[in-house]
Amino acid sequence: METYSKDCPNHKTARQWAKLGFLPIEGAKGIRLWANRFCQDAYLYYSPEEVTEASAEQLAEYFKPERERRNAKAKIRRQQVNAERKKELERENKQKQQEIINNAVKPYLERISELQKIIKAISAANAPSHSESKTLVIDTETTGLDPEKDELLQVSIIDSDGNALFNSYFKPCVKSWADAQRVNGISPEMVQNAPTISEKIAEINEIMRRADKIIGYNTYFDINFLNNNGLILSESVEIVDVMEMFAPIYGEWNDYYGSYKWQKLTTAADYYKYDWNKRSERAHNSLADCYATLYVFEKIQSVGSDLSTK
Repeated sequence: METYSKDCPNHKTARQWAKLGFLPIEGAKGIRLWANRFCQDAYLYYSPEEVTEASAEQLAEYFKPERERRNAKAKIRRQQVNAERKKELERENKQKQQEIINNAVKPYLERISELQKIIKAISAANAPSHSESKTLVIDTETTGLDPEKDELLQVSIIDSDGNALFNSYFKPCVKSWADAQRVNGISPEMVQNAPTISEKIAEINEIMRRADKIIGYNTYFDINFLNNNGLILSESVEIVDVMEMFAPIYGEWNDYYGSYKWQKLTTAADYYKYDWNKRSERAHNSLADCYATLYVFEKIQSVGSDLSTK
């Protein structure tokens, strides 16, 4: 097949004949010709002797598959447009709802901020004397990582002598927290009869009021959750983050951040050969993590003291 269709000017494809009101007769073989001189596509072309005038019904039947394909494509496009419109409406509605919520909550948040300033001022005025002050170790377990949205499941506080000053589970508002549960092991059943954080925050504040130093592992994570639930800390309190202290000791460099990579508490505890079995609580229980944090802190302090005397 080397012939270009223009070399057979009276020949046409079946569709071209159909557009003119003709269809190939039964048994017509046609001739296969290139559609252009570039020889890219070849089709069957029929001579005038191989076609006959067709009825409206025959033409409608001929063009039916083409019409159905065109309608199917149009339907898919309409569905895509409708889906895009639906998503856009959902985004707009969500944004409007969020604006309504923000506008409704804003006055209360401003008032809460004012009250927190007042309480901080009162707390500072009633700060404990030096003889009353303590070094405390804190840890929390939560339903997630966002202190603005997620909730507390457990809070533990010990002093520098290892005495447990506070340890309690809390019942959150949400019903499940599967991702967090896989890490901390705290199930909804374990906290279903526990108090809410609002019932215990006054007791936590009374303990924390006596602190001049607060030690933790990723300490501000715990403090931010507690702050969002009513914790009031003196501005003079010293915050110590053992995670930041341990990072350069472990020495895993992060090129992206240009600093030492933060390590898990379990990594730090294992580094100093902490025995998790010495207490009944397992890792990721906040009380167990308090004891492990204190152990790692004391090890870091003791190594620093040993180096300074050499």
